[in-house]
Amino acid sequence: SSISPDRLGCVSEVMILDSQCGVLVHKRSQQNITYRKAQQVFAKHMKTIGQTCLSPYFRDEGIDFFYLSKNDIYLVAVHPSPDTDTAISVVIYLDFLQRLYEILKDCIGTVNEPYVAVNRMLVFEILDETLTCGYGLISSYAEIKSHLICEPIRPKILQQDELASRFFGINTTDKSRTQSGSSQIKHKSPDSVYLNIVEGLSAVLGPNGEIFSSELWGKLTLISTLKQPSPIMIQLTPDLVIQTTAVTEGQVAGATHIENPSFHSCVDTSQLAKRKLLRVFPPPDQTRLMIYTLSDSACIHIPIVIVPSLVAIDRSRDQNLSLRLINQAQSHATASYVRVKVQLPQCVFSVSTMKFGDEESQSSRFITADRVAEWEVKRSAGSSEEVITFRLIINSDASITLADIGPISVAFNMTNFSASGLVVKVARITGHTDKDSTSPSPECYFGVSTKAASYTIRTDSSKEQTS
Repeated sequence: SSISPDRLGCVSEVMILDSQCGVLVHKRSQQNITYRKAQQVFAKHMKTIGQTCLSPYFRDEGIDFFYLSKNDIYLVAVHPSPDTDTAISVVIYLDFLQRLYEILKDCIGTVNEPYVAVNRMLVFEILDETLTCGYGLISSYAEIKSHLICEPIRPKILQQDELASRFFGINTTDKSRTQSGSSQIKHKSPDSVYLNIVEGLSAVLGPNGEIFSSELWGKLTLISTLKQPSPIMIQLTPDLVIQTTAVTEGQVAGATHIENPSFHSCVDTSQLAKRKLLRVFPPPDQTRLMIYTLSDSACIHIPIVIVPSLVAIDRSRDQNLSLRLINQAQSHATASYVRVKVQLPQCVFSVSTMKFGDEESQSSRFITADRVAEWEVKRSAGSSEEVITFRLIINSDASITLADIGPISVAFNMTNFSASGLVVKVARITGHTDKDSTSPSPECYFGVSTKAASYTIRTDSSKEQTS
């Protein structure tokens, strides 16, 4: 057998290793190689053969390896070897690794061990966005920037690297990189735990904000950089109601609901039902602690509503299409890069726009060939509203109604917002016995966000709902 064309370029794992081949970041996009085997085999080659004698591609123990050496780290991509000695297009994999390096460089500034270590959570996010089902389809940082939650952190390192970080524009006064409460600047310790809830929301809404259908999936991810492995107690939303195919607690008005959760083997759920508490024994890398779904629309919070209206213009066959973007989330939540696409009838020849609010944070365009009007709002704060009016220039005597407009699709990423209501209330690292007062105690950082997986506005509420 040989590698088929559709498998050519597929990556099973990506590793970022330090100069001693220790794991800084490890992303498994396929589950077809034994856990950590690739890292062990690569480390053995580096120790026995040496970097100067090792080509950027080699095959050993049933695994094909591709790597780049950058500064004091290795970028490594692997996949299982074919059954026969088939020729491999090495350049495809090296091109992927080079693109990954350029994306990391554009994001964190300096791609070396200190920067990758302290930005581990951000690097995991980049790998999640870059790899899709094992294929590296992203070519630039700009393509994924709006989908990233974490911001770059500048580690406390040697002066020459600090000068380099200034050259790349990393702001040392950013609150995300420093902590107050001391006369000296305290940087986020690499001896930390990062907990992140991400939800993907799918919804079909009516022209007045009514909900026709909604569902979501979610995941709770942990990244541990603890120097001393310790159990972690995670307190979830206290009013959490868990529904499964085997056990249904019943819907509770105003409570937080999730359905059919599944857990990683490192999670102890014995206290979940009564105390909403998870006890975790984390491995030293990224771990998806829990995945869940929710299909009951009554329990899902809808953050973004688009209300369209179509008004005829006096003494003209043109019409004004107004779109109200209403952010229904609380004021501490922020939606970034909200993108609205409106399908227009073929009789619309051109479009002019009039924006309301902060025009500098908005942009719009009309794609003539597709008859699609696009509107982008770079930032939408919770409890705020933006409005745009498209003047539809019609080149015939055709009469159009609001039902002829659409569908309207919406994309966004909203931080500090959970559509299910699930959040991490408290996390505590237990069993930490380091008595060295000069070393900072391990810290826990929380994040929660919701992104639009499939978000559609129907302009005619009388239409039959499609499955």
